[in-house]
Amino acid sequence: MNRSPWPEAMDMPLPLCDLLLAGTVGREHLLRAAGMAGKALAAACPADRALWQRRRLSLLAAALEEDSLFGPTAVALLEAAGALPGSPPALDPAFAALAAETVRLFRVPDNTAYYQRLVTSGDTDRQRRYLENECHTGRHGLFWLHVALRQAVLDRNFDRGEALLKAALPPSLAGLGHKLAGDLALVSGRPALALARYEQAHALAPWPSGLFRLGLAAWQSGDRDLARRRLAAILAAMPEHVSAGLALYDMATGRDRATARLPGSLAIALYTYNKGRDLDLTLGSLFASDIGPARVVALDNAATDDTPDILAGWRDRVGPGRLSVIRLPVNIGAPAARNWLAADPRVREADFVAYLDDDVDLPADWLSRLAAAREAYPEAGVWGCRVADAQNPAIAQGVDTMPVPARQGDGEPMAWDFSDAHAEAFDAGAFAHMRPCLSVMGCCHLFRRERLAQAGGFDIRYSPSQYDDVDHDLRLVLSGHPPVYQGHLAVGHRRPAPVFVPPRPDQLAGGQANRRKLLAKHRDRSEELATGLREATLGDLTEKWRFLAEVGLLAQTS
Repeated sequence: MNRSPWPEAMDMPLPLCDLLLAGTVGREHLLRAAGMAGKALAAACPADRALWQRRRLSLLAAALEEDSLFGPTAVALLEAAGALPGSPPALDPAFAALAAETVRLFRVPDNTAYYQRLVTSGDTDRQRRYLENECHTGRHGLFWLHVALRQAVLDRNFDRGEALLKAALPPSLAGLGHKLAGDLALVSGRPALALARYEQAHALAPWPSGLFRLGLAAWQSGDRDLARRRLAAILAAMPEHVSAGLALYDMATGRDRATARLPGSLAIALYTYNKGRDLDLTLGSLFASDIGPARVVALDNAATDDTPDILAGWRDRVGPGRLSVIRLPVNIGAPAARNWLAADPRVREADFVAYLDDDVDLPADWLSRLAAAREAYPEAGVWGCRVADAQNPAIAQGVDTMPVPARQGDGEPMAWDFSDAHAEAFDAGAFAHMRPCLSVMGCCHLFRRERLAQAGGFDIRYSPSQYDDVDHDLRLVLSGHPPVYQGHLAVGHRRPAPVFVPPRPDQLAGGQANRRKLLAKHRDRSEELATGLREATLGDLTEKWRFLAEVGLLAQTS
């Protein structure tokens, strides 16, 4: 009997299965998975050793793709390849030579204190000059190139990044230079250029399972046939590559382009406090988008800036029938504001409720994209989206949160933690998929009103903010209605990412305290949460892998 390869992953240890279900991106995430595969290899019976050797090698190659200048990954990859018996060799000779040259040239400085002082000083010009000098002349050139390329993306100075590549990399690393140039092009929104660079890199030194980002670049540039072929080839070589499979399924079914209409009325609930300019921009994008006859209810949480005037101006502009305003005498915090809005008669009479933050940039089709997710997963508890930093869309602030095993020694009250692979690298499009998850970011999400009410209110113990939306999502998972993530909708968030504006000590302490509250609250049902989400995710993935096999995009096994 033919079947899809993915269910075989249940032969894996559950911690590794959960890591892979969370996605196959992020250097540290993949290195951790490779470490688990190495432990499984050491304990495997002789008949299974080749399978585990291949898995470990594939995971290490994927980790090197994520961060191609990180020498320790190349060391581990070459060691894993050398342990594989037989012929032909596990790595293409040109790729093996490229990895070996990376290992030879990558050296970590004994001391980076001077650069850290430059960072602390805030003198960005001196930082850049120092990095350029070290990339060109220092014996730790690859290490500093690694740092400089990250800074170039943060600054959105992609020309500078490309110039550093050309000047710093020797001819022996030409293939790596093309690959890194492709990375810069992809996160800068130039997928056609990225595709050309990746194809040059792969032609010079073919990657073990293929370049996932080459498939993403083809997809984003509009060459869907090439993208399907490339992603299918990756799955043929590495059936456990969840992220490639999710992308391939959504492309093959057209979910990446799908839009829909909600089958009922909608209330859009928004709460705000002292963000007058952000609020004005948010309302501008909201009323410029296609929301049909939806009614907007805005709660002013006792703002002391020009928020009342901005809300009054927009109400005069669009009419009181489209925008209603609630003005509170005191700031009651985010969870209580959500509950107040949910109890408002204008919201309670709607079939669906969308909550928005006051600092988001909405694309014109945001609602029809969420409606498409509802159509694909009508039983979800909530439908959310991919949240990008509005200042730099290469930074993903929120994606599909999944449970991953907690690291030993973390002192966490639960055996699992929240995935954060999206924070390990810039967003190259690897999170553009749709599926069930543990939680979605709460700055733009859609509920069926009855399900919102059945799950109970947002817990005011998380006031003034942070984790009240996550707590609500976990209760939805426990009720059998997990959230669904719509990664084909990207919403800009104008609250800067921590890399740009580190949280104040009071904000950091409040967030950490609320996180501890959350984990302690759900500690007794933590296994139930992990099991329920794993079953939902595996069931979804199995159906997708089966479809891909049926249409010839995934090899079947007997």
